[in-house]
Amino acid sequence: MRWLPRLSLSTQLRLGLAVLALLFAIMDHSLLAGLPWILLVVTLDLAASGFQYLSLSGRAIGRVQLMVLFGASAAVAGIAMGYAGPWSKVLILIPAYHAGTKFSRRGALMVFGVGLVTGGSTVLLLGHYTEGEAQRILLASVFSLVFGLLGAWSHRMEEEDEEAVVDPNVAAEAGLLLRRLHELAETLDTGFDAPASAEMALQDLATQMRAARSAILVGYGDDPAVPLAIRGADRTPWPDPMEPTSVLSKTWHEGVPTLSEWADDLVGRSVIVVPLNDNNGDRLGLLVADRPLVTPFTEEDLEAAGQVASRHAANIDLSVLFAGLRERAGLEERERLAREMHDGIAQEMVALAFGIDSLRRTARNTDSPLADDLDGLRVEVSRVLADLRLHIADLRIAVRPDTGLGALIGARLQNFGSTSGVTTRMHLSENGFRLPAHTEVLIYRLFLQVLADARHSLNADTVEVRLNVAAPRVELWVAHNGTSSLGIRDFGEHPLTSLGGEIAVEPYAGDGVAIRMRMRARGAAPSATLSNERIPQPS
Repeated sequence: MRWLPRLSLSTQLRLGLAVLALLFAIMDHSLLAGLPWILLVVTLDLAASGFQYLSLSGRAIGRVQLMVLFGASAAVAGIAMGYAGPWSKVLILIPAYHAGTKFSRRGALMVFGVGLVTGGSTVLLLGHYTEGEAQRILLASVFSLVFGLLGAWSHRMEEEDEEAVVDPNVAAEAGLLLRRLHELAETLDTGFDAPASAEMALQDLATQMRAARSAILVGYGDDPAVPLAIRGADRTPWPDPMEPTSVLSKTWHEGVPTLSEWADDLVGRSVIVVPLNDNNGDRLGLLVADRPLVTPFTEEDLEAAGQVASRHAANIDLSVLFAGLRERAGLEERERLAREMHDGIAQEMVALAFGIDSLRRTARNTDSPLADDLDGLRVEVSRVLADLRLHIADLRIAVRPDTGLGALIGARLQNFGSTSGVTTRMHLSENGFRLPAHTEVLIYRLFLQVLADARHSLNADTVEVRLNVAAPRVELWVAHNGTSSLGIRDFGEHPLTSLGGEIAVEPYAGDGVAIRMRMRARGAAPSATLSNERIPQPS
């Protein structure tokens, strides 16, 4: 019986229903009368599970025996419905779900018919027939049908996932590419670290010319510009290249190197902008450098910058594409988990809520003292189900070019406020530049961690968020006024710290907590602009 420690989620649900029936029998003071029926139904159900596990041949005789076990379990549950008290109506759900997962709609209909017939026949034979009892047996049988159909649907979804076939030629090609990527990663000084590759390009540029500020901006097609590396400032000082009046706009849209003057800063600037192109000649980003206009760049500097861009463009392109593949794999895994939670435990929780509703209705009709307890249990199940749905929504993180970090956090905060009744406030400041996708996902997860702490707090009624994004610099401040379990130990090994982020935990509104995260670019200067730049004149 090695399969017993590895009970599936559906088996755990069926055992949970048995325990629920046992609790109801205890509360109804009919434990001695109900225990034999509960044990008999559970024994038949476990026997069916064990037979299904041990029957590996898949022969017809195995399916017939399994159907007989389900029919026997449904008959016992039906007799219990007609013989015992209201608690016995839960037992019919156990074989219904199991039969639905194994025999689809045919199994669900079989359990429904056997349970209804045996339950009604038992009531008539014992002389217990009343209109109310007949309605309760019919309602329990209908719920068993619904429960069985849910089991059939979840089983069909699992089979569709298992039937997904991968083209062997595509798989072989992907294997060759991954092996080649592994070989390339060992030969590159920076591996596939996109910011490190960009910093190497800026270091190479620094050996060719003097520049006060320089940066590598990456953006494919119509995607917004993402600063991968920056020197001489802690935020991108130039206007968004997608704006027509930006000093970067011509190179961004036309892909031609430019040497121009920019007078909109504190001091006049001489600016070099060189495109970074991929193997197909398409623009993947920009190399930008500037310095005060008193020492302007020359055409020789523009040519040298173009050579630097040519040497490093392929490495940067490879690093960015690899980072995108890695991020996509992580998002697909989260989406898979969210789908399994939605199609599995969430649906089973809904079915359990339906069963509790049936018991509540029966308890009210019979003036049972358990009515209030069942109402409280239904409220608790609704709370757990709402919390589960929020977790599923949190798993489905989708960072897209048209959805910035501010929009993502704002939408999630609004959803949290509408579902929980908590007052929410948000202050947002964003420029036209974007953070790297993996950085935005990590910041969003940090926000979700604080939001989960507020959701689990018993007295939180206010959540406040402040987000200031001036890529590659970002500051996030999230606070709530409820009792918190968060401490600095919870963020000691947070992935954002490896990217240069600093996380602090501060008190807020008495028992509340505030989490502050600051991130600056690696190698950034202490201030956004250098007002006292001293660049020597060319000799």
